[in-house]
Amino acid sequence: MPTELSDRLQASDAALAARVACGDAVALTPLYQRHRGPIYRFALLWSGSAAVAADVTQDVFVHLLTKAADYDPARGSLQPWLLGVTRNFVHRRTGADARYVANDDDAEPPAPALDAPTPESALATQRDIARVRAAIAALPPHYRDVLVLVELAERSYAEAAAICGCELNTVRSRLSRARALLARWLDATPQRANTAKG
Repeated sequence: MPTELSDRLQASDAALAARVACGDAVALTPLYQRHRGPIYRFALLWSGSAAVAADVTQDVFVHLLTKAADYDPARGSLQPWLLGVTRNFVHRRTGADARYVANDDDAEPPAPALDAPTPESALATQRDIARVRAAIAALPPHYRDVLVLVELAERSYAEAAAICGCELNTVRSRLSRARALLARWLDATPQRANTAKG
């Protein structure tokens, strides 16, 4: 996104949040339309449940409606603040050490395939996706936070640090550790499966 457009959106978000803080509930509508997608996707990636993601998205905007005065535009743009609120609501609903729950079938429609996959390749793909989801679920929550934010939600390190309430270097080290744990877990799972079969 060009810097000028980004700056205008940030100023617009700040002005709308200020109006919401002053009791103008109508100002919430454009904020909801602009930010509901990233908030829902983050909650879905973290919780693995479309129902939890939908509930959390609603909770975040109710929180914004009642606590908009807590947002300080001098500390950054609105979306990282909203994602921090989202993170807190997801933690409350799932528990900080919650394990991954398989995504609901209706969470997101599958992307259309260019070539029809064979049943064997489709099954292999589903197994690979399940392994990655299980590996992400096995991560401690503080590692899962930064992995989901940086790698899946495509937030910058600075935004992830603001959302998680930690230092930039902490995000870097946690992300490095999360990647290493994920790689180790993914390397070990085929061996476990083969041992179980033998």
